[in-house]
Amino acid sequence: MIFEKLLGRNVRRKTDQLAEPSTNLAPGFFFEGQLEGSGHFLVQGEVVGDGQVRGTVTLAAGAYWKGNLTADCVILSGKLEGNLVAYEKVDLTATAQITGVMTTPSVFIAEGAVVEARISRPRKTQVTRYNERRGQGGPPFTA
Repeated sequence: MIFEKLLGRNVRRKTDQLAEPSTNLAPGFFFEGQLEGSGHFLVQGEVVGDGQVRGTVTLAAGAYWKGNLTADCVILSGKLEGNLVAYEKVDLTATAQITGVMTTPSVFIAEGAVVEARISRPRKTQVTRYNERRGQGGPPFTA
């Protein structure tokens, strides 16, 4: 709370806490294969294959991922076709589309998100639905 006042901004959401991405897959970039690493991954292009990230993955509006994705935290504004495992939380923005099985202890779903997935919450935590008031589905960073 004190940091919010010092910084002059609200830092309740994961997107408010993110630093610049350590890895950026730019718009128009196509990656096929196994994606592994740590840090904050910003995906603005297309990925076909599975991913294992120790950190946060932001799938930007207009981005596409086909395959399974495992990360600590996932912010989804693009389209994901496959299974998603997030150890901490998933944030589906208004432009998000997901098909598959989503496993996470915490999920936030913005009005407008398309969820054609089964949601598995191991600890049966609350699913939070919200109306986005800060902007529409883009990542907090641009290339």
